[in-house]
Amino acid sequence: MKKREKGGNGYLIKQMKDQRYLFLMMLPGLVWYILFKYLPLMGLSLAFTDYGFRSRVSFIGFENFRRLLTSHIFWNAFRNTIIISIANIVFYFPAPLIIALLVNELKNARVQKSIQFLIYIPYFFSWVVVGSIFVNLLSPSSGLVNHIIALFGGKPIYFMADTHFFRPVLITSYIWRQVGYGSVIYIASLTTVEPHLYEAATIDGAGRWGQLWHVTLPGIRSTIVTMLLLNLSHVLLIFEQVLVMYNAAVYDVADVLQTYVYREGVLSGDLGYSVAVGMFTSIITVILVFSTNRISSRFLDDPIL
Repeated sequence: MKKREKGGNGYLIKQMKDQRYLFLMMLPGLVWYILFKYLPLMGLSLAFTDYGFRSRVSFIGFENFRRLLTSHIFWNAFRNTIIISIANIVFYFPAPLIIALLVNELKNARVQKSIQFLIYIPYFFSWVVVGSIFVNLLSPSSGLVNHIIALFGGKPIYFMADTHFFRPVLITSYIWRQVGYGSVIYIASLTTVEPHLYEAATIDGAGRWGQLWHVTLPGIRSTIVTMLLLNLSHVLLIFEQVLVMYNAAVYDVADVLQTYVYREGVLSGDLGYSVAVGMFTSIITVILVFSTNRISSRFLDDPIL
């Protein structure tokens, strides 16, 4: 038994030496996750204290959680987060798949690559840049959209300050920025579908729609479910987009959990309470992810996680 263990350890060390460059490439990402994802977990204990900028730390148990559960501002932020996140998933999720299927039908490789490049560019813009673009496009005095509305005899609309239009603006800007990233993943996944399956479907009399339904979509089913899981993993974590685009006029429909945490923790200095809100959000997110994984296991041979 000891010889086997030594042999096993020796084999492991040899593999690590042979693949040392791969481990070195992985090291920066691993260090980043340790510093910014795992070490901050040590601060979760603050959720059970009244820690703030001007107060001494004292243990208060679940008082912060009782406070958030009875706060109408928290529940308003929670409701806005759910509404905006569900709308993003409903309207965004099929968009990259549809674009990928359309681009995949193009026979000219140069045109295909050009379209992929154009739709992928916005993903490299920060939300500050995206917010500035939409603010300028939707400006009531100089925005292109309101100029078009004026040409048809309409009155200027204050999109960024109107509670009826602000959520659609958020959803539209999210789709515009993210759709290229998702479509590139789907396009790469489409290349893994075996060509002979299309030939067999054609012989069986299947048209383009039949091939799409019975060959293409089943062939990338795991990618579709994985993308859904990734979207749900940050469904309650929308922050930067809302922070750079919302204003006091639309707080009622735009304030989300992460902006609420930011105001309570960074601006107001109530760190204990903000950590409690963040912990509550993380727990709900984990429940969503594992629930989706459980559901996906019914459609795939193996669960994703």
